[in-house]
Amino acid sequence: MNKENNTSISICILRLSAIGDVTHIIPIVSTLQKYYKKADITWVIGKTEYELVKMLDNVNFIVIDKNKTLDSVIGMHKYLRKENFDIVFHMQKSLRSKFLGRIINGKINVTFNDIKTNNNHVLDNFFAFLEKINIQTKELNWQTNKVLTSCDSFIDAAIIEELKPFVAINPFTSERVNNYREWDYDNYGTIAEYLFNEYSIKTVFIGKTTEERKNNFLKHIKVSSKLLNLINKTSLGEMLSVLNMSEFYIGPDSGTLHMANMLALPIIGLYATSNPKRTGAYSSLEYTVDRYEEAVDRFSKKTVEKTKWGERVRDKRAMKLILLDDVKLMIKKILSN
Repeated sequence: MNKENNTSISICILRLSAIGDVTHIIPIVSTLQKYYKKADITWVIGKTEYELVKMLDNVNFIVIDKNKTLDSVIGMHKYLRKENFDIVFHMQKSLRSKFLGRIINGKINVTFNDIKTNNNHVLDNFFAFLEKINIQTKELNWQTNKVLTSCDSFIDAAIIEELKPFVAINPFTSERVNNYREWDYDNYGTIAEYLFNEYSIKTVFIGKTTEERKNNFLKHIKVSSKLLNLINKTSLGEMLSVLNMSEFYIGPDSGTLHMANMLALPIIGLYATSNPKRTGAYSSLEYTVDRYEEAVDRFSKKTVEKTKWGERVRDKRAMKLILLDDVKLMIKKILSN
């Protein structure tokens, strides 16, 4: 185990997005703060993602608005032009991040080219950056006492309290082309009915999506007092607060799943098109419904062993491999513990 270091050191972390990956950076910050008692940490981050972590102590943020990249770059250059960090962690591979990385000066620069990423969870890949500066410990601290905010701006917290016990579900994932990570919407209505009829547990639907997708989803859900629809009605901080009040979480591979992981919630992750060993809920993999290997075999026509680590199954039929009984089994497993 590494000893704490009292050396004054300046560190820059470049990770703009997305929500799930940003949640993984928080333990990296915690580990650095634990190891370096006099660490001066600067985090270059996206505007949306900043809302989730802005309350972290002793972190300087440079916020990049993706819709105003040029203005953000000019502001960043003015702020950093005289700065020469002791260490810069380039923790994103996007073209925008590579461009931004060129205007950050560092005595030591660590990039993905410097670490081994094979067969690791994304969070462990980020910890591998710290190994390059001889930090071997992992501080799995998401500083949730800092990032949690009250949920009183969108709804009376008493209404949420009255719903208890409830399960939080975000059925949506990002709208990238050929994403195919979403489970059939009908299934969530069935699961909500099952939770209430078998366990007297209600359901709160959360998440952010287009109005069209939201309305399409709600067509598949029977409105009742057993359900609360908060889709598109919360900020990231408010969503985290709702998650914090829930019994457990159900959903596909998304940023919300990793937000739930921050809170040490039991998480039923629904995985068929992406590999949960790489992107699953880090602290709750035991409850994952994992059909990835079967999906690779059936739709990619090859074995997992011959599949590139992190490769996704680009077939909309894959998520149908996840059965209602699979999810019910995990619900029973959680509630029997």
